Amino acid sequence: MSLKKILKERLPLSDEELSKIRRGFEIIGDVVIVDIPDEVYNLKDEIVKAILEKHKHVKTVLRKVGEVSGDYRVAKYEVIYGGETETVVKEHGCKFLLDPTKVYYSVKLSGERERIFKSVKPNERVLVMFAGVGPFAITIAKKSKAREVVGIELNPVAVNYFRKNVELNKVKDIVKVYEGDVREIVPKLDGYFDRILMPSPNNAMEFADVASLKTKKGTIIHYYTFAGVEEEKNLIKKVEEIFSPYLNCKGIFMRRCGNFAPYVYRYVVDLVVL
Repeated sequence: MSLKKILKERLPLSDEELSKIRRGFEIIGDVVIVDIPDEVYNLKDEIVKAILEKHKHVKTVLRKVGEVSGDYRVAKYEVIYGGETETVVKEHGCKFLLDPTKVYYSVKLSGERERIFKSVKPNERVLVMFAGVGPFAITIAKKSKAREVVGIELNPVAVNYFRKNVELNKVKDIVKVYEGDVREIVPKLDGYFDRILMPSPNNAMEFADVASLKTKKGTIIHYYTFAGVEEEKNLIKKVEEIFSPYLNCKGIFMRRCGNFAPYVYRYVVDLVVL
């Protein structure tokens, strides 16, 4: 049952108030992230109560007050229930220690991470740019037969969690963690990669040249971006054009993998280097 429906049954709300209430929320371990517009902020205690009744394991509820931004890709939150924000997320047989107020992590990408690790072939060498706390890198290492997974992350807090999560999931023989800017680190890496992930939809296009340095014929690039539904028809062509100054490549797959705003989605476009 949606949050909106629960509140409608409990409170005498006007149609205008109901229209402002978001249907759902995100559960990250035992932390909930909910979007409460200012116009219905007075309902926050009832919203928290409804969440806790449905999810008794929750220890903290965060209200989102700012979108993901900056080089570290972290959103802004205020605590409206509880206080402890560090948590452990379980996903695809892996565990991820993290604090959503200090690092980027989205449960909504769980299905996309599954698609990726199921695509990885035995003995592949994989590069994950903007690796965060390691969800893509570690699920690939744990759930596929990749030979090596290299993860690069700029946010020092996320890197610290990434290293802890590598130990927690016992994949230190497969995953290599690098702290710093991908623009500085990628050119220094040895050899080429069979698969490259670029899961930073806000600015991945700025790093097409960097990713291209470590490709070879047959390399698969998973490129993530935000786009409006009206752009969907030509999105593969647009992404091909972003890479065209650096690579001869072809788009082979595209899908939505999360929403950002009304009629704006996160998309992934898979490319193969020719």
